[in-house]
Amino acid sequence: MSGSEHDGENGGGFHFSPRPNRAHEIRWQPWSPEAFERARAEDRPILLAISAVWCHWCHVMDETTYSDQRVIDLVNREYVPIRVDNDVRPDVNQRYNMGGWPTTAFLTPEGDILTGGTYLPPDQMVSALTRVTSYFRTHRPEIAARVLEGRRQAAAVVAAGAGELEAGLVDRILGTIQGAYDPEHGGFGTAPKFPHPEALALLAEQSVLRREPELMEMARHSLSRMATGGMYDHVEGGFFRYSTTQDWSVPHYEKMLEDHAGLIGALAATGQGEILDDAVRYLDGTLRDPDSGLYAGSQDADEEYYRQDAAGRAGRRPPYVDRRVYAGWNCALAVAYLEADLRLGRPRLREEAGQLLERLFERLFDPERGLGHTDQVGGQLGDQVWGLRAATSALAAGLGTAWRTRALQLAELLERAYGDPELGGYFDRAEGAEGEELGRLRERIKPLPENAVAAIGLMELDALLGDPELGLRDRARRALASVAGLARRHGILAAGLARALDRALREPVRITTGDLELARAALAVHPYAVIERAEGGPAVICVGTTCQPPTDDPEQVARTVERAAGLR
Repeated sequence: MSGSEHDGENGGGFHFSPRPNRAHEIRWQPWSPEAFERARAEDRPILLAISAVWCHWCHVMDETTYSDQRVIDLVNREYVPIRVDNDVRPDVNQRYNMGGWPTTAFLTPEGDILTGGTYLPPDQMVSALTRVTSYFRTHRPEIAARVLEGRRQAAAVVAAGAGELEAGLVDRILGTIQGAYDPEHGGFGTAPKFPHPEALALLAEQSVLRREPELMEMARHSLSRMATGGMYDHVEGGFFRYSTTQDWSVPHYEKMLEDHAGLIGALAATGQGEILDDAVRYLDGTLRDPDSGLYAGSQDADEEYYRQDAAGRAGRRPPYVDRRVYAGWNCALAVAYLEADLRLGRPRLREEAGQLLERLFERLFDPERGLGHTDQVGGQLGDQVWGLRAATSALAAGLGTAWRTRALQLAELLERAYGDPELGGYFDRAEGAEGEELGRLRERIKPLPENAVAAIGLMELDALLGDPELGLRDRARRALASVAGLARRHGILAAGLARALDRALREPVRITTGDLELARAALAVHPYAVIERAEGGPAVICVGTTCQPPTDDPEQVARTVERAAGLR
């Protein structure tokens, strides 16, 4: 059987390249206690391969390296091979990724890293397999010493991530983004060039708050250049994952739900409805399941397919779509759809977000354990924090009072199962999660992006409920303080922290109204205002615990928000 049959899946559920290959002849094991026990019992090192269904070079490695008879024989004879999908197990990827996909990591039977890299061609892989086996057999004391030192350093990382919450940090992160901006082509840096939707959203928000229109223009120019260049599929719609060139002309052709969620949000924040609508055309036409309303995780990279025009694609099989439903990414898209309706008037997207969230929570939500990550895979921090933001957004959008209960359940779950009682903030895996002693999963990691999302969700829920005794805002600030020290090493990727921190340093603002024109008048001067959709037209503006008299005048709404929130 070739690896191209069954859409690249074998009987063990592993996904291989859709093109002919022999990678399935390697006796791959899933990440499991049984695989680690076998490695210990047979005293063999582990070959950990982290791949993704959308990853071009993962497919190339299947077709070349893992189809080479020498590699197949060496791996089956000398190693316990474990194959992990990055999208299914982000916790494993977080701890073992060696700089990209595919990741090729060589581990001790206990799961500590010996060495590793990314794509290895056949000859290089044969050499690495031989050298690692020899080293593992002959250098046990040295390996043991390195493992102990690595564990000691890992234990110190969480405390080192804490920092002070001060406005200057927002300024520094914004300055880093402005310094990396490419005025000619848009975006940030040179090549490879990623879209960085969080940085674009930060520019849009700070443009409004600081009254600096050039920041908005940076975001709009970046999105426009992506959408008109090679980063965008001008036949079927949708953004590719990133560009290999500075001018966006030569993309990596995979399309990711996660990326689109962020980009839809950035397009809504910058008012670029035409691009947004075309990206939604792709999402709804290709990734959305019309029966459930849920969205698939990704579509494969296929260089030859995407280089064709509409006529050329007509006779070809479209690239593989990973139909697995990932909770966090679906929740992030729902948040973006609700934002698009609020800012641009897209009631259909509000309906789709509502259907998506109802079906997703029905399928994957348990009040005690939170959201599962995908079918038969337990949830992680990313699923819970995006679930919190989505439930809070659904409550604000008037999609039903049940979302209040779900949002509070997720907020409490975060504190109970993921929370750090000493430093605040949230770890990426729940306390007592299945398999927590396998390899480096024993290390507790507090990721900056997810803690920033958690903080925004907690602050928006606090603004909606207006109950200081719940302590939601304090939890948000503790989460941000627990990772603030990581900002410098994250660079542009700290944009989410800046977005959350700037909210934490301001009084919460809630606008209750059924008139979207009034809501947009408030958002035009204060992008952090939480809009509570209600029956009736006049807007009630509350800043902190103080509410103003109702008004149905958009200009008065803007003036009141500016004055009450101290923006003038």
